[in-house]
Amino acid sequence: MSEIVDGALEAAHPEPNLRWLDIGCGRGDLLRRIRDEWQPAGLWGIDPIDWLEDDLRADVNFESVAAEDARDLPTVDRVLLVEVIEHLEAPWSALRQAARLVAPGGRLVVTTPNLARLRNRLELAVRGQLTSFRPDNQPHISPALPHVTTRILSEEGLIPEAPRFSGADVISLSKGRLWPQSVRSRHPVLTSVSVIIPAFRPPQA
Repeated sequence: MSEIVDGALEAAHPEPNLRWLDIGCGRGDLLRRIRDEWQPAGLWGIDPIDWLEDDLRADVNFESVAAEDARDLPTVDRVLLVEVIEHLEAPWSALRQAARLVAPGGRLVVTTPNLARLRNRLELAVRGQLTSFRPDNQPHISPALPHVTTRILSEEGLIPEAPRFSGADVISLSKGRLWPQSVRSRHPVLTSVSVIIPAFRPPQA
């Protein structure tokens, strides 16, 4: 997960004095890192369950609200949905709402399980199911294809960038071995756990 978070933050182009929103912020680990490393102008976090850590409450504007209902929030410079949309019953509604919160010149970053990785393809062919969305993985309910994600973001006025890939996947039938970096660098789509989709809103003229 740490590599996915690093990739999401890199795609967000962090810098000081920005306003950040973390959708599905959980305990606030990502917001803490932003606070400690980039001196933000403001931090917002939402999650259906209030489990924000106590040391963040003075610095984070937190609301206990579902992602699909995030309407009464200010526009911000950076919006993050890190491994969130696959948990939502209405992922596209949530993504549209998130996109509307991106200020001119701002960026949005979505990460979600990479459906095109080799392990998913093999399991779909053999068992008729996706590794990331097996019946026993109940929190994952909404597979998100990158071309659908980028289409939704485009319809909301954002300009998507090329997808990136992060997180080493397990090699099938290898007893848990991960793909080596030498292979991952040549075949990121097949060997990565997560896809990262950045998009930006053009500055106002």
